[in-house]
Amino acid sequence: MEIPLEPLETIPTGEKTSISSNSQPHKDEHSTTQGSLASTDQTKDMLPPGLAHMKGNLPPRVVLYCVMATLCMVSFIAAFDNMTVASNTPHVAAEFNAFTLYGWVNTAFLLTASACQPIYGKCVDAFGRRICFLCAIFSYLIGSVLCGASQSMLMFIIARAFCGIGIGAFDSLMKIVVADYIPVRYIGYYQSLLGISWGLGYVVGALLGGLAVDRTNWRTIFWMSTGLCVVALIMVYAFIEAPQHKVDVKTQIRRIDFLGIGLWAVAVVCLVLGLSWGGTTYEWRSPIIITLLCVSLGVIIVFSVWENKWAPYPMIPRRIFHNRSSVLILVAAFLYGGCFQSLMTYVPLYLSVIRRDDAMTSNLELLCLVLFACIANVITGITIVKTGKYVWAIRLALAVLTLACGLMQLLGRESSIGLVVGLMVVAGIGSGGMINAEIIAAQGSVVIEHVPVIVTFMTFCDQVGGITGITVAGSILSNTLGTKVANIPGVSASAIRQSSDYMWQLTDKVIQNQVVNAYMDAIRISFYGSLAFVAAGLLVSFGLKTYVMRKHVA
Repeated sequence: MEIPLEPLETIPTGEKTSISSNSQPHKDEHSTTQGSLASTDQTKDMLPPGLAHMKGNLPPRVVLYCVMATLCMVSFIAAFDNMTVASNTPHVAAEFNAFTLYGWVNTAFLLTASACQPIYGKCVDAFGRRICFLCAIFSYLIGSVLCGASQSMLMFIIARAFCGIGIGAFDSLMKIVVADYIPVRYIGYYQSLLGISWGLGYVVGALLGGLAVDRTNWRTIFWMSTGLCVVALIMVYAFIEAPQHKVDVKTQIRRIDFLGIGLWAVAVVCLVLGLSWGGTTYEWRSPIIITLLCVSLGVIIVFSVWENKWAPYPMIPRRIFHNRSSVLILVAAFLYGGCFQSLMTYVPLYLSVIRRDDAMTSNLELLCLVLFACIANVITGITIVKTGKYVWAIRLALAVLTLACGLMQLLGRESSIGLVVGLMVVAGIGSGGMINAEIIAAQGSVVIEHVPVIVTFMTFCDQVGGITGITVAGSILSNTLGTKVANIPGVSASAIRQSSDYMWQLTDKVIQNQVVNAYMDAIRISFYGSLAFVAAGLLVSFGLKTYVMRKHVA
């Protein structure tokens, strides 16, 4: 269904209302400080460079379609990269004989992706959407070329760090551009299109990526990504608007909080390294992990004080944290990320280690999750547009995902493929429903000029939540496996952790059976970590308010 593209009424930014439990509108928590705008000229002055001319009107239909086609292309690239790199990194490590550096591939990507999120959030307002998008895609292009040309594992890891600088910003930038063109009241339709292209990227990445590696080598997938990036660069330059007036670079640079960025980067790097290394490379009680986490906590405190007390142009507007719903949706994004990423990490482990499915079978089973996530994403977006309410969607999605995590306890060594696919379907419905709803909730809880910041910060919370969820579930699995295997004579727990092939190579079938059962129990118990994250997110969602969604973009 298409939304009306004729001019919509201009509604003062400060007059946004929220719907309480008795469905009576009342003033938004942040409206008292924002105040109503006396004229459209004031609204125009508040808009970022390049958007002031819009003044509440939706763009022409052709322009809108071109912009959405560009964003769908970027979404496709992000999903294609995610799927192909995850499935082919083992081939890279095998070629370079560097399995000890295997974990650094993902860590390097997450470090740069997480650290750069707030920087893009500030730069999109300072320099415009087009230049930030071009920089992000170009960074990913450089990273892809370096990946394809890598002559060592170290070079490959550095290349993935470049990819993180670019692709880590894709999600935030896409949401920001959609918010520029589409009022939050109708944004569900268009976020659904991005969800479909994301799912298509996963499907093509799983099938075409695997075929390319089988017929040629792992480098082919990065040359594919390079070609896609060139197309995306052309589309962004052609269809994403540049500022309509000359940007005073010196003035905009002075408004960037470099000290805040530096503190943020240090805190994120220490946090990501601590969570990534803890329980794997180093023991949780080791001095280096304790030091990293303590430094991260200390720098976060300093960062918070600086931003709240002294920063002239804070990275994160203070008023965002004065609104309960804004804070709670960020917490919910963190918890959702922890659940989803831990499932996407340890469900494949179950499929490959316990069921011993081949790569193609595992990919097809996981694609069931992606397919139904796309379907749920579309249905949720359309329903929110129809009803004008969104909190119900967050609660329902998290409730379904909670059910899926609980049902993971049914998995066993001999579980049928029907049970596995059924659980993937339930998990996909819960995951997909949350994707659209959390974006709408975040944008609806702040005034227009704060949309870029809360979108980038929500993406950051999602990413760090994912790292935390993977770490928690991994620690549960490792500790449980070690405890259960310790009572089995002649079996090395460390050898099992290093390679699952060890347990399948045991000659004593009785002992092998005990070890496999222990591994299965450990995986099953690790799903309780995912369950804890999503259940906490469900509880948090009951504190959210439903705001009347804007029908204007300026």
